[in-house]
Amino acid sequence: MIAKAARRPGKVAVFVGSHRFHGHELREIGFRSYFREHAPDFEVLDTLVNLETVQITHEATLNLLHRHPDLIGFYVAGGGMEGAISAIREENLGGKHVIVVNELTPVSRAALADEIVTLVIATPLQNLCRELVQLMVTAVDDGPATAPGQTFLPLELYVPENI
Repeated sequence: MIAKAARRPGKVAVFVGSHRFHGHELREIGFRSYFREHAPDFEVLDTLVNLETVQITHEATLNLLHRHPDLIGFYVAGGGMEGAISAIREENLGGKHVIVVNELTPVSRAALADEIVTLVIATPLQNLCRELVQLMVTAVDDGPATAPGQTFLPLELYVPENI
């Protein structure tokens, strides 16, 4: 989304909670791989660790904005997105960056409505819970060997136009 929505190539950043969070590590790998393979004109900056805290994300976002005037976007791959959103609001930079966050919350929904956030990638909780219960029932009824090793669920994507 960042590469497609940006008006021009530039610097992009990614926030993770910790390098020890496997899910965040996978998101970072996918992020970097995409830019390397499909958008080489963009420069992916060093990953920022925010410990999934609002305050650290807020301060790191302000620092990022001041140090990189050619920053065109960033992805908050875990928690702390509220800090990034508040920093963009504080600097009055809504709509100037392509911002991708995880999970649709009241804060991310408002940021979508204000066109501060470009895309929210949400966990499909209803489908996840439904699938989990069905897998447990199948494991009890038919035995655990009948359960698939992996289950893939479609992502829920939210942009300002569909909230």
